[in-house]
Amino acid sequence: METQIEMIFTKLESDDLAVLATGLDEAKALVAQLVKQSVSALFSSSPANCFAVADKLFSMGPAVIPELESRIEGEAQPEPTTYAALILLKSGSMKGVPLLIRSLKDKVGPIGTVASALASARIPGASEAIAEALTRETVRKDPYTAVTLLEALRDVGAPLPNEALQQLEESAPHLRRSF
Repeated sequence: METQIEMIFTKLESDDLAVLATGLDEAKALVAQLVKQSVSALFSSSPANCFAVADKLFSMGPAVIPELESRIEGEAQPEPTTYAALILLKSGSMKGVPLLIRSLKDKVGPIGTVASALASARIPGASEAIAEALTRETVRKDPYTAVTLLEALRDVGAPLPNEALQQLEESAPHLRRSF
């Protein structure tokens, strides 16, 4: 692989247009292979590693978008698919939005991050999905996630559920003061 890269670099430094064009084609093919393998790493990593892998994929920029869009369509693994859909949304692609809405309903992945991303993007239907994710169980089990969901609802201008606010008051009064 290292020799292949060195050969591409040599071609990219050539003044001969045919050699330069060949080097560019080979570089493009290599980038495509790297992107495919990098995206595959998200779908083969453990749920505990998904965030770190997704962060690195996001930092790769627009090159990963087509591969992520093609991977999320038939993917059976909900956690990495949610992260892939988040990368797409944060990169401007709406292709994964239905998956993000479903992840909120199914409570898959980082639901606070999903809610915040959907609210920031002003996605229609997001407020209903966020409110649905904000259940009694969520507030009592994880008041910090509940606060993130409430903030997302506030960001989209949706009414804050009184029941959730009351449960937050009971379980984490210091957090309730934010609302």
